Amino acid sequence: MTHNQIAEVDADAIKRQILDELQTTWAAFHQLLDSLSAEDFHQQSLNPGWTNGEILAHMTFGFIIVNVLLPMARLWGRLPKGSSKWFAWLLNAFTGPFNWFNALGARGQEKFFSHQRVGNIYDWAYFSLLKKINSIKVDEWQLGMYYPTKWDTNFSEFMTLEKLFHYPIAHFNFHLTQIAHGKDSA
Repeated sequence: MTHNQIAEVDADAIKRQILDELQTTWAAFHQLLDSLSAEDFHQQSLNPGWTNGEILAHMTFGFIIVNVLLPMARLWGRLPKGSSKWFAWLLNAFTGPFNWFNALGARGQEKFFSHQRVGNIYDWAYFSLLKKINSIKVDEWQLGMYYPTKWDTNFSEFMTLEKLFHYPIAHFNFHLTQIAHGKDSA
């Protein structure tokens, strides 16, 4: 086997693993959404600052943000590795305002990402990621950039495209345990 053939096999394995994880997460998201009544959607979650709907909107935003970050990661990934380090440092410097906007955003998203709409918005982000995965070339999977690790514990200091596609899954799983069902919130 040539080096290119090995790289293609590795890229195919990476793609299959990510697609499987995304499919599992998609099914879990819709099972969770279907299990929540409209009343459950608006009730307090197990995260004291947010309702269940705000958590679901925030989980969905994790998928949307990868759609936004991917072109940046592909661009930075073609530059010298350290070139995005200053950008991550700058973003880390603004962690306080980011946390405030992140919390405010989830509250606003719940109003836009209503119980009826959140599944459709999630599906849009999910299917958009599937298209983007199929656009990644064999030699791009290890491209990446530095990220603001103070913004999210699911960010690594340097993330390749492969790690970036795993991010919304880890983010989803992190927040999944914060959803309250009926008696859970009492």
